[in-house]
Amino acid sequence: MRIRIGTRGSRLALYQANLVRGLLEARDHAAELVTIVTSGDAIQDALLIELGGKGLFVKEIEEALLEGRCDIAVHSLKDVPWAIPDGLVIDTFLPREDPRDAFVGRDGMPFDTLKRGTKVGTGSLRRGVQLKRLKPGVEVVPIRGNVETRIRKIAGENLDGVVLACAGLRRLELEAQVCSIFSPFEMIPAVGQGTIAIERRADDGAALEALAPLNDRPTAASVTAERAFLVRLQGSCRVPMGGYCRPEGLGYHMAAFIASPDGREFLKTEAIGDDPAELGAAVAEYLVGKGALKVLENA
Repeated sequence: MRIRIGTRGSRLALYQANLVRGLLEARDHAAELVTIVTSGDAIQDALLIELGGKGLFVKEIEEALLEGRCDIAVHSLKDVPWAIPDGLVIDTFLPREDPRDAFVGRDGMPFDTLKRGTKVGTGSLRRGVQLKRLKPGVEVVPIRGNVETRIRKIAGENLDGVVLACAGLRRLELEAQVCSIFSPFEMIPAVGQGTIAIERRADDGAALEALAPLNDRPTAASVTAERAFLVRLQGSCRVPMGGYCRPEGLGYHMAAFIASPDGREFLKTEAIGDDPAELGAAVAEYLVGKGALKVLENA
């Protein structure tokens, strides 16, 4: 069997797809990449919130998977919406890279030194809301583009810095650009951040057999909790929210938040539990009890 791997064409996406290809080839599976242009990649002159959300980075790839034009799809899990199309499953997760967010500052400036009125670029409502809580008076500037493009916008758009995922910076060997790293409990990451996820057709037993050895159980457990939280709230990029879970002791420690787009409503909680799926659902239910559904309705 030759496994066709569906992927976006960005440098980071190709890095991730080639990583999966290498793992499969190391187990004597022939593999090739099928590069697919997604709506999110094709349209660069509008913000994701105006286009319909991060699902635009996976929609065309999932269509190709369902139509049989590829056998598996490689995604950054944080780009995958809460709802997965019927007939597809995501049940393989590579070991998680650093899930934290990082600050890349102008001329090596660390985040703690920023003053009121400084401009920080991000394309994420989640990051923007939390940035304003961590550093009141900072101006959040919406930006788009791949990792390298966003870094170039520091100079090109006269920004004082940008916030990016540590995982992408590491995978692209751009760690030297990092000036500050946020704790995942002060700047809660996107659900699944730092995780490479592999999607397949639910009835494809050959793909299941090939992928099973690649699945990292600790990562799978953590993102199961995070995705359970996301599914319960049916979150989208129109509402700032994040969820992060990690193994701790004999159980799991999870933090999550949901906020109004302007940040005036901000609901956050942390919890510890033994069962990842139950923990994620319980965290979501706690926030529902504090008014999360009203936040979603008003967004």
